Amino acid sequence: MRNFYAITIAVFLLLTSCKENTRVNLVTGIVYQDCTSPLANVEIALKSKVGGSFNGPIILGSGITTADGTLRFTYELDEEDLGTGSLLFVKPTGFEVLIDNVDLNQDLISLDLFRNDLSQLIIQLSGSKLFGINDTLYYGLTHNEGSFFNVQPTSGVLDTIAAVSSAPNTNEVTEYFYYGIGSNDFMRAKASASISDSTFNKQAALLNGCGSETLVNLVIN
Repeated sequence: MRNFYAITIAVFLLLTSCKENTRVNLVTGIVYQDCTSPLANVEIALKSKVGGSFNGPIILGSGITTADGTLRFTYELDEEDLGTGSLLFVKPTGFEVLIDNVDLNQDLISLDLFRNDLSQLIIQLSGSKLFGINDTLYYGLTHNEGSFFNVQPTSGVLDTIAAVSSAPNTNEVTEYFYYGIGSNDFMRAKASASISDSTFNKQAALLNGCGSETLVNLVIN
């Protein structure tokens, strides 16, 4: 009988100790479909990434947004657990990353999240080159599908592109604007845009997401 009581007390102390070493963390924010429209009645989950205290990805917690897009849920971790995670938009067919590299076990994560996190990229042409009627300027941006063109362009604002960054809901993400006069030069520029030590017909553009504008001043002499 004494052994039974001793085991019971030991288990109680162990459970109490575990509870005292657990931290409850809060995730709050507003989730938007685009830059202005709240996203209602969708599930947002927090998943740990491999590294720190985590040998594999784990869903730590999730919540359902309210009618105005408000998100609020808690998750628990041992106080000594360290690492980063991702906030995910849960779809019937899988997950969509809304933001990556979120520090875990920080008591509070408070973020506005945009599912379509678009920046306005303004392309301005300057320089001394005079384009002929048969000259076509093609251009594009890394991590964005499709390409754009302008026939016999003239100095001034050529275009405004709704641009997606490779790291949504993050400020100062570097993408590369690339261009070419004629399709051959453009395809060469597109191929070299992802090569870090290449400088052929490309320049960096810092994207800051919803509500921001980035000017690309394209100088062609």
